Amino acid sequence: INVETTVGHEFSYVVDDQRHFVVPSNVNSNGGQFVSLFGSEDGVQVRCELSDVGERGTAEKLDIMIKPYWSPMGATRFLELVRQGYFDGVALNRVVPKFLTQFGIAKDVGLRRKFEKEAFPDDSGENRKFRPGYMSFAGNGVDSRTTEVFIVMPGAPHYQLNHFGQNSWETPFGYVEAEDLEVLTRIKAYGDVPPFGEGPDSARIYDEDGYAYLEEKFPDLDYLDTCYVVAERISDEL
Repeated sequence: INVETTVGHEFSYVVDDQRHFVVPSNVNSNGGQFVSLFGSEDGVQVRCELSDVGERGTAEKLDIMIKPYWSPMGATRFLELVRQGYFDGVALNRVVPKFLTQFGIAKDVGLRRKFEKEAFPDDSGENRKFRPGYMSFAGNGVDSRTTEVFIVMPGAPHYQLNHFGQNSWETPFGYVEAEDLEVLTRIKAYGDVPPFGEGPDSARIYDEDGYAYLEEKFPDLDYLDTCYVVAERISDEL
């Protein structure tokens, strides 16, 4: 819904007979504001299950808490991708210990082509400081975010934590739950992207045969099996 209003205007809405009040985010680079309506929900739990490949040998999971009010547009896009199955089979292609784990180039070529053209505006953010486990969209310029996401790795030094968020597109939209942070340290780390390291070339993965390239050159790479909204999966099973 598009509504013309003034900065600082407060809106109210009703969910389950309860009235809620919300003020839109600060003005973004396009001069617009964005708001998420989640009622009394403070977060949305997403679970990503990792496939049992690489050196770990067993399937593991990442429980993620999405915080819509931290980064409304980022959280909304991530949940959209989850619900469309975008992350099913996705490679954890950029894994650098004590720095980040990055993913978000779809195995499904159709989904890859669809969303790589659908950049969305940066969130104004709350100047929230990054911590290990925090998640943000990656980008390469103002309003460049599409589908690639990174997670801050455990052990990231303070100078690196302070560096995250200096770019306008880096705003946390959620975090990996504390009990699953150790899982990040067991993901196969081939290193950073060229020319900074010898890990997979992200640009090459976007090619039609990008996943064949990964299988040939990086056989121990780890992948997400699937991601889903926990409450919706429980509802479907009832």
